[in-house]
Amino acid sequence: MISRTLAEHRRIVAESLEPVPDLDVLIADAPGATLAEDLVAEIPVPAHAVASCEGYAVRADDVAQASPGEPVTLMVSHDVSVEARAPRRHIARTAARLGSGAPLPEGADAVVPVSMTDGGVARVTVTFPVAVGENVRPAGSELAPGRVLVPAGTRIGARQLAVAAALGRPRLLVHPTPRVVVVSVGSELFEPGDARGGVAESNGHMLAAMARDAGANAYRVGPVPDDRMRLAATLEDQLVRADVILTSGGLSGGREETLPDVLAQRGEFEVVDLALRPGGHHGFGFLDAGGGRRVPVIALPGRPPAAAVAFQAYVRQTLLAMSGRERSVGMVRARLTQAIDSPAGLAQAVAVRLIPHGDVPWAEPVGDPAAMTLADVAASDALLLVAEHATSLQREAFVECHPWER
Repeated sequence: MISRTLAEHRRIVAESLEPVPDLDVLIADAPGATLAEDLVAEIPVPAHAVASCEGYAVRADDVAQASPGEPVTLMVSHDVSVEARAPRRHIARTAARLGSGAPLPEGADAVVPVSMTDGGVARVTVTFPVAVGENVRPAGSELAPGRVLVPAGTRIGARQLAVAAALGRPRLLVHPTPRVVVVSVGSELFEPGDARGGVAESNGHMLAAMARDAGANAYRVGPVPDDRMRLAATLEDQLVRADVILTSGGLSGGREETLPDVLAQRGEFEVVDLALRPGGHHGFGFLDAGGGRRVPVIALPGRPPAAAVAFQAYVRQTLLAMSGRERSVGMVRARLTQAIDSPAGLAQAVAVRLIPHGDVPWAEPVGDPAAMTLADVAASDALLLVAEHATSLQREAFVECHPWER
């Protein structure tokens, strides 16, 4: 077993996990991935000025004198189709009938709503004037050419997908979503509700949800007992669909715990005594997947609060980096409601509740930092990590907090 500071372990894990190679995918397959290129409007959207309501395209000057007492009558030159790819030329002192979203004929500069006319087909009587640009959406009013609409590094959701489609992009270059297999290890573990009793397995559910929140596709496996053959077979089966394997438990060094041996026999693996509290053994290594491919394995402690802290402390930012997103996304600057003592040489994790207060919220510690429980984790909003070199933080000190969810 080796000893490491949190900063050292975080760096080793981050440097060992490379981003998944970029892929060119259909936009239908892009949601959840991270954009690897800027989405830039190369042409204006809409490409031409269009009507914002149903009515008649006119020159504003031709109906400037219209009133209910003295309406203006114009010939209807044509009906504009919403399917028209380019506008026709407008004829002076006429009107073109058109629907909402239809392109304005070239030379027309306003639209008279149907409600301000008699709705004529061959001729139309206009009873109110309109100003230049009235009821018209100019070219580029939705998407202006040359503008970066969605920057690279943005996670693609419904809104980003709509922009890509509006730009006419059938495919996108993306950082694929990392595939994380979550394996819970321990013969004492049972599925929640299992009639046989034992310890209800919670880490797998928690870590899979945290991985998804960090932008990964997570697949929960387990619980898997401390049996060499079953554990080895489980890990072998998961290599084909894993970019990362995340385990919890099986690291305390007991005679029956087999995870380090199984991992070391099929690749390389180190058990780490990490300077982080809540404590427990951690681990990192690689499994040989064949063909020169190695799958990284991040091993977390089996105690749920320690597993949750470890994920926040050094796994979340690694998954964000693998998916092409900023590591610091979502950090919250807050002010402590009370002083905190911290052991020298250890990074102390403190569960905190964020209380709104102007521009900078208060961070209120939950429970006893020296004995964090799963209940403390559930009752808190974020995690504060006190650095190894700090032995205390004063009341009202400014701190950076890691929200549990983004």
